[in-house]
Amino acid sequence: MTNFPGLYRNTASGLYYGFKKLRGKRKEVSLRTTDRKIAERRLQEWMRNLAVVNRDLEQTTLRELILRLVIVNRGKSAKTQATNRSIIRQIERNFPCGLDVEVRHIRSSHLDEWLALNERRLKNSSYNRQAGFLKQLFDIAVRELIIVESPFAGVRTPWKKPQEPIRLVPTEQQFRALVESIRSQRLTDHAKKSPILLSFWACLVWAKQRLAR
Repeated sequence: MTNFPGLYRNTASGLYYGFKKLRGKRKEVSLRTTDRKIAERRLQEWMRNLAVVNRDLEQTTLRELILRLVIVNRGKSAKTQATNRSIIRQIERNFPCGLDVEVRHIRSSHLDEWLALNERRLKNSSYNRQAGFLKQLFDIAVRELIIVESPFAGVRTPWKKPQEPIRLVPTEQQFRALVESIRSQRLTDHAKKSPILLSFWACLVWAKQRLAR
């Protein structure tokens, strides 16, 4: 035992543990350290959380939390729900802790690891959708008192600036050939007007390109 209330050390392993009586029941937790100062800080945090977290929900798993999100999003568009299903399948395939991990044990580093697994093959907009899914997921956990603080708050890259779309703009020679092709279609009712409109659009695009250089 130590002189810090609720803190004790296992003499065999050297690890510190914490305990507290709550509504007549003894609660215990491993503080996962042999360092006294770290153990004291973790014990204080754990005790603060005991007063906030819903004890009936503290063992909620990631699988169960995802189901809650699916229910919450039932009113969303079909596109949003399809995107969410795709992200859920990816989480099922390669989330570092698996789906049966309790939400309270998930750390920011786990989210960073999972985002990094998919990052290279994703456009920034797709990355943002995955990160946004995680943010909403753990916001639900905080709102329902499953956890006190969202692990997403500590994610290294929570958002990326969307990339400029790549637009293929024809060269002047290709553009002139296109205009001549339209003009040569004498039997169409837009043979005269379309080249004029096309020329106007081309001038706007080329002007924008010059300003961007």
